[in-house]
Amino acid sequence: MKNPSTRTVLFCLLVAASICSYVFLSFASSKSTSDNELGADLKMEKYEENMETEGARVVLPDVQLIKNIIQSGKRLLPAS
Repeated sequence: MKNPSTRTVLFCLLVAASICSYVFLSFASSKSTSDNELGADLKMEKYEENMETEGARVVLPDVQLIKNIIQSGKRLLPAS
């Protein structure tokens, strides 16, 4: 009997991992779908209430960068 090469063993492991991942994701998505259908509205309402009560201010780095660039541009360009 011929010994399997490293390439063959790695390929078989890759195929086995792919199949296991597919099965796991299928199982997880079907489980989470049933949970999401039951409480999606309640979770969204609770999230919105928390955002309102905390008075949370979301800081987005890319938006802040653009604002800083605009302010710097206004300072550097002469007023017309």
